[in-house]
Amino acid sequence: MLHNLPDELWLDIFDMAVEDAEFFDPVLHTVFSEAVWFKNLFGEWALRRSQECLNNAQRRSYATKKAIMATCRNWRRLGYEFFYRFLFFSNPHNIQRACELLDSNSEFGRWTRRVHATSYHGANRTTIEITQNSLVSVIRHCLKLEIFIVNWPLSSALSAIAQALCTYVPRTLRVLQINIPSPSLAKLIFMLQCLPKLETVQIEFDGPPPEYIRLGAAGDLELTLPALQTLALRGSFQDFVEQAIGWHLPALKSLSLDFVNNRDDLPDLVEFFAEHGSELTFLDLNCIPPLDIATILDLCPQLTTFTFNPDWRIPGWENHQTLDTFIVHQPHPNITTIGLHHLMYAFGVGYAAEYNKIDPFVTHSIQRQNDINFATLSKRNFPRLRCIRVLNATLLSDLEKNNGPSQRCFERWERWSKRCQREGIRLEDCTGATLGTLPVDPEDEEEESVVEESESDRNLTTLRELLLECRKMNAQRELDVPSPALQMIYTGASRHS
Repeated sequence: MLHNLPDELWLDIFDMAVEDAEFFDPVLHTVFSEAVWFKNLFGEWALRRSQECLNNAQRRSYATKKAIMATCRNWRRLGYEFFYRFLFFSNPHNIQRACELLDSNSEFGRWTRRVHATSYHGANRTTIEITQNSLVSVIRHCLKLEIFIVNWPLSSALSAIAQALCTYVPRTLRVLQINIPSPSLAKLIFMLQCLPKLETVQIEFDGPPPEYIRLGAAGDLELTLPALQTLALRGSFQDFVEQAIGWHLPALKSLSLDFVNNRDDLPDLVEFFAEHGSELTFLDLNCIPPLDIATILDLCPQLTTFTFNPDWRIPGWENHQTLDTFIVHQPHPNITTIGLHHLMYAFGVGYAAEYNKIDPFVTHSIQRQNDINFATLSKRNFPRLRCIRVLNATLLSDLEKNNGPSQRCFERWERWSKRCQREGIRLEDCTGATLGTLPVDPEDEEEESVVEESESDRNLTTLRELLLECRKMNAQRELDVPSPALQMIYTGASRHS
């Protein structure tokens, strides 16, 4: 009976089973993408970042697709469409293998909409030249490519890959995420000029900022990117921002600027926001030197989400009449969510606890600035504010290891939490949980269940056991095992084969 099902029905079943719809969204993860707790190989709690979760989800999807294609000839014939719908490489050698398969049958590439090559740590059996040529060949076969992501530095491969993207997929590519050397800005500008359909661009500039970048003709281009909605920059991107001031970006809604450790030669951000800030709804500023937040917020009236570094000693705060309003010139009407970077010294855990022993004055100074900046995050300055999120995953890991803030900093923890509760603002961590919600060992959860059972209705025992089995099933799924629903399909197919 199952063999008589039409192909269209099988394709619908497989489409639900492989769970890959999220991989084709034209958006990339941001600082607000939630991390999750997990137990590492040493039995310790650790945080898995959103990008790692996405990579694992792609691996699970691949495992399901391989299981489908290994079941029978008919499923293998139908499974090709799903297997090549996205190509995920965690090993450069697999790029070469994919290239050989696409060369042997160019029809496979017509299904590919996403190519993602993630960073790889380990012995590499291929050279940079082979990997570069293989990746260019993959692009050549994937004429409907919409998303292209490479997480490792392209260096010498940038020119060839840029030429391939501009030649074969200039009208279909919507998402571009690459890592390039800082001196290669001119090549990047020429590439962007040839990709007018881009909606999301994320660029990491690798290496220290050069003293002088030779742009040549690229420096005179006034790019128009009519579809660009999201721009994320990381590293030494000062010259990129200076060039982009004169570009036409009518659809830009989201901007992320992560300066990493760069402290000098910052671009003219005020001028940039004067040109491109009026329609921004998302602004992420991760920078060590302080910025003129009040002016930037004035230039971005449509913002709903905003992040900054509360370690900043914001200029002019000492001379302000009221310390709780200096962060704005007037209340911002639309911001609902604020993210906080850094804060490593706020709760006296991890590296900051050790540094406090060496230089307590610096620690106290930063903590005082944290308090002053946090006090400005109120309904008075942001009338629609609903959520404040602490974005630093390292800080959350240190809090877990220390079982909460240090005794000396516990008062700050309570003060911030109570003030947010009074104003109806949710204070949360990078997992999306309320700040202070630390992971609980399964053994502790079972002990709590036993106590509750002795005090409440014992008829709930069966329900708790069922929930525990559900948790075990979810844990088993993390091991790249096909879902129970798919296993039922396998069983049914084997009975009728």
